[in-house]
Amino acid sequence: MSCNSEVKKGNTFISGEIQGLKQGTLYIQQVKDSSLVVLDSMVLKGNSSFESSFDLEEPEVLYLGLNRGTSQSVDNLILFFAEPGNLTINSSLDNFSGGAVIEGSENQKLYDNYLEMRSSITNRQNELIKDYLLAQKNQQNIKADSLEQAIQRAGRSYYFNAVNFALKNNQAEVAPYIALTDVVPIHNRHLDTIYGNLPLEIAQSKYGIVLGEYLELIKE
Repeated sequence: MSCNSEVKKGNTFISGEIQGLKQGTLYIQQVKDSSLVVLDSMVLKGNSSFESSFDLEEPEVLYLGLNRGTSQSVDNLILFFAEPGNLTINSSLDNFSGGAVIEGSENQKLYDNYLEMRSSITNRQNELIKDYLLAQKNQQNIKADSLEQAIQRAGRSYYFNAVNFALKNNQAEVAPYIALTDVVPIHNRHLDTIYGNLPLEIAQSKYGIVLGEYLELIKE
């Protein structure tokens, strides 16, 4: 761990600003053995800007964590797809995770596009569920049946959006990551196709290896 007054070295450099943050500690965190471990820490006192530098072997999902001190807010973690090189993360104290803007990572750019599409499907699904519950409450059975079918179609759209995105963007590490996070929890049917479509470099990446191991596991 290091604070931002020290000279830092590494192949990955992250800088940014958390507007409104006058005092607190930021952490760059990595998942290892199902736990979050700290790669770097930055103590902010009277300055909302931060810088961090560390070594990263390959593109992977990291987290920018915030210790607000006495605040009980649960909005303290930003998920981002890091890559060796220069990245920027800008956000605010009031909307830490939801308002984060991350630049400098091609995988993050693809992931943002995917999340935008996924959010549109999820919002549509939530609206249908609200209408379905209202129809049930008012004993509008025909309408409720129709809405139930629409909800099922929206659920399939969520799944196939993830599958198609992983297939289309197979040249990036985000493809096996999306397969693991948004395809595996729903169905295993298209995993062989996704994995078989990955170039060797991506299949041998962190998430490609995990996806391959998962496929071997479910075949046993």
